[in-house]
Amino acid sequence: MARRKKAFSGQTSDVDLRLMRVFKTVIECGGLSAAQAELGVSRSTISIQLSDLETRLGVRLCHRGRSGFSLTQQGQQVLTYIDRLLTAVDDFGANVSSVNDRMVGKIEIGMIDYTVSDDNNPLMSAIKHYREKEPGVTISLMTGTPNEIERGVIDGTLHVGIVPDYHRLPGLRYNYLYHEPIGLFCGGEHPLALEIAAGTELTAEEVYEHKLVFRGYYESDALRGIKERFPVGCTVYQTEAVLAFVQAGVYLGFFPVHCVDAMRGTIYEVLPEVFGYTSPICAISRSDRRQSVILQDFLGLLCSKN
Repeated sequence: MARRKKAFSGQTSDVDLRLMRVFKTVIECGGLSAAQAELGVSRSTISIQLSDLETRLGVRLCHRGRSGFSLTQQGQQVLTYIDRLLTAVDDFGANVSSVNDRMVGKIEIGMIDYTVSDDNNPLMSAIKHYREKEPGVTISLMTGTPNEIERGVIDGTLHVGIVPDYHRLPGLRYNYLYHEPIGLFCGGEHPLALEIAAGTELTAEEVYEHKLVFRGYYESDALRGIKERFPVGCTVYQTEAVLAFVQAGVYLGFFPVHCVDAMRGTIYEVLPEVFGYTSPICAISRSDRRQSVILQDFLGLLCSKN
């Protein structure tokens, strides 16, 4: 007779939490081999730790071996619960530390790329002042698309997100930070760049004949209405890719005006009175959970300039 797996009792120890963090790191890295550098241990040790966690929880979490690494259906469900538990543990530690006037914890921030180089963005100033005030708090930054950042805040892997205010999702709190000027640009040996350099006056209809770099994620209705009149040159997810195509003179591209300072060669803004606009930038956080004292203080500092 097959032996029935022991059911999880519900009691969670420090060892369990450590194994759960190992499991989460493996998922974030995409496998055991990639997680070795992050965890600082061998692949065999990580495999043993995952086996220990599976034994502790009484479920098979993942497939691992020569065929590669993948989550089981049960593993996918458990990962959701582990994310919630680890977030709650971090919040608890931060709140208890604050009772003793000793802020200890971490803040995970996600932002769209090429955000921090905008002088209007208060993020880096807020981080600097918060670190001076609370040196025991660790602040981490990652970049991603607006959709990735929204998902990170919703699932609890990120505490704060810096995104354009294109649309609003239920379950998120939006705090306005600033407006970011956006323009349409050309460069290199692009035909429009040569015409602008020669002093030729352009019309919007002439501009619409040229191919444009599109984004592979949701954008504002107003911008999509403008873009749909352009032929598609290519589709990208990062501002850096837009800058590369424009700088090379291959396509036209919309990007924040402040990015011009980081580009090589001669870059021209195309008919700013027609194609220029501003995009509101917001700080987002979860609205359906009680914020830790650490997060409350940081958001207060981040949004204090508005």
